[in-house]
Amino acid sequence: MIVLHHTRHPFVIAALFSGVGAGIALGNEYVIGGLRYALSAHSLWLGAGALAGILLLIVAMLIPPRAHALPPAPLARIENQPMPWWQLALLYGFAGFGYIIVATYLPLMAKSAGSPLLTAHLWSLVGLAIIPGCFGWLWAAKHWGVLPCLTANLLIQSACVLLSLASDSLLLLILSSIGFGATFMGTTSLVMPLARQLSAPGNINLLGLVTLTYGIGQILGPLAASLSGNGASAIINATLCGAAALFFAALISAAQQIKQKRIVIRE
Repeated sequence: MIVLHHTRHPFVIAALFSGVGAGIALGNEYVIGGLRYALSAHSLWLGAGALAGILLLIVAMLIPPRAHALPPAPLARIENQPMPWWQLALLYGFAGFGYIIVATYLPLMAKSAGSPLLTAHLWSLVGLAIIPGCFGWLWAAKHWGVLPCLTANLLIQSACVLLSLASDSLLLLILSSIGFGATFMGTTSLVMPLARQLSAPGNINLLGLVTLTYGIGQILGPLAASLSGNGASAIINATLCGAAALFFAALISAAQQIKQKRIVIRE
C-alpha cells in the first residue's frame, strides 16, 4: 500500500508484486533443502524467521531518508471511469475465491501425476511464473488498456484452474501451474492501479476495500471446499466453483469493456 501511494510507474508496481513469486519460489526451495537435511519443523520455522529478519533489515537500510523520499503520487482520477468502484470490489472478491482453491490443493493434485520431483517443486514453478507475469500484464495494460487485459487475465486464469483437474497428465499440470502463476498475481498488478483511478463515495479507501473483498474470497474458497464433502469429488467440485468465480469476474470486466467502447463510439 505504501509503495502504491508513492508511485504510478507500472514496472515499480510489477516489481513489488513479483516479489511474491520470488518469495514463494525461495520459500519452497528452502523447505525442500531443510527436509533433505532432516531438519525439524521447529528448526525450519526458526530459520525462516531469521532469514525474514535479515531481509527486513536489508529493506530497512534501503529505505531513503525522509528528506529524500518522494511525495505521494497524486490520485489519477479519470473522467470516464472504467467501471463502478463496487464492481471492482466484487470482481476482486470473485478473483480471491477462484484462485485460492487451486492454490490450496495444487500440491495434492500433483501427487496423482506420478512425479515426486514435480510435486516437490510445483510451487517453485508457480512462483517463478509470477515474476514475468506481473511485468507482462502491466506492459500489456500500458499498450492495450487495463480492462481488455484484466478480462484476458481472468479468462486465462479460469482456464488454468480447470486445467488443474487434469492432474494425471504431467504436461497439462505443468502448463496449468505456469498459467496459474503467470495470472493470479497479474490480477493484483492490474486491479490495484485501477483502484487508484476510480472514485468511491465518502471516505471509502478503495485500495483497502478491494483488499478486504479479496481476503473474504480467500476465506470463502476453502470453506466452500470443506462444505463440498470429502475426497476427490470435493476437490473437483470446489475447483469448478473456483473456475466459475474467475469466469464471473471476467464477465464483469468484459461488460465494462464493452460499455467503454460504446461510450467512445458515441463521442
